[in-house]
Order: sequence, then C-alpha cells, then structure tokens
Amino acid sequence: MPEMDNALITIIKTAIDREVAAHQMYTDAAQMVEGAHVKGILEDLAAQEVGHRRRLEGLLEGRGMRTISRKQEQRVADLKLTDYLVEEPLDEDSDFQDVLIVAGKREKASHDLYAGLAQVVEGEDAVKLFTFLANEEMTHKNRVESLYEDLVLREN
Repeated sequence: MPEMDNALITIIKTAIDREVAAHQMYTDAAQMVEGAHVKGILEDLAAQEVGHRRRLEGLLEGRGMRTISRKQEQRVADLKLTDYLVEEPLDEDSDFQDVLIVAGKREKASHDLYAGLAQVVEGEDAVKLFTFLANEEMTHKNRVESLYEDLVLREN
C-alpha cells in the first residue's frame, strides 16, 4: 500500500476511536435489555466493531487485508428509519429507544465516513477496506433500525 499522509492517518485514528465508542455503546445497550435475542444482536454488533477497529489498526500498521467475500461486498439497503428521528445525548436516564436512535445515526455517520474515504484513498487494499467498512456500517444501521421497528414502533 502506498505511504499514507498525516491527514489520512489522523482520519483512520479518528475512525478507530469511533469504533471503540460504538463497541462500548453496544456493550452498554446489551446490558440494558433483557431479551436474549436482542442482547445477542447487540453483543454481535459490539464484536463486529472490535473487528473493524482491528482492520483499521492493520491498515495503519501496513498489514495486508484478508480477502473480502462477495457476500461482504453486497450493498445493503438503507431503511432510513432513524434518519428523521431526533437524537438526544445519552446519559444515565436514556432508554433503549434513545440508544437505538443514537446507534442508527452513528452507524450512518460511520458509513458516510468510510464511503468517502473509499473515494479518496490510494491503493486497492485501502479502497476495498473502506468500501467493506462502509457496507458493514450500513448493515449495522439496518439491524439497529430493524430492532427499532420491532421493539419500539410495534409496541406503540
């Protein structure tokens, strides 16, 4: 992979920080819910954020990427459910609905960041990584919005 400039390194480090924060958010949210199915989904999302962090760290360290399967390259539909909801800062009084709204918006922002990076980086490995990560974040947004639909909208 070509040498990275300082701006790209800073962006990747910021993305790593975002992945760490997303992992913590999903871990905390998993402790807020009682249903095993929902808890499992949130724990899976948290684990995937760790994987994203490791891939980004590997990019900084110059390690090659493992192959991305065709299934992982498939685009995921954006349900846009949380795009129109108001996000409140999370605190000790936040409920599960608040967490899902914040999660959906963060996943969208991460998708947009990675999709933008895929357009400007050099090197096939870096482009593939950021395209993959953008798709992964949209997959997460889709899962979060499906949870929102199932657990919030259908209960009301």
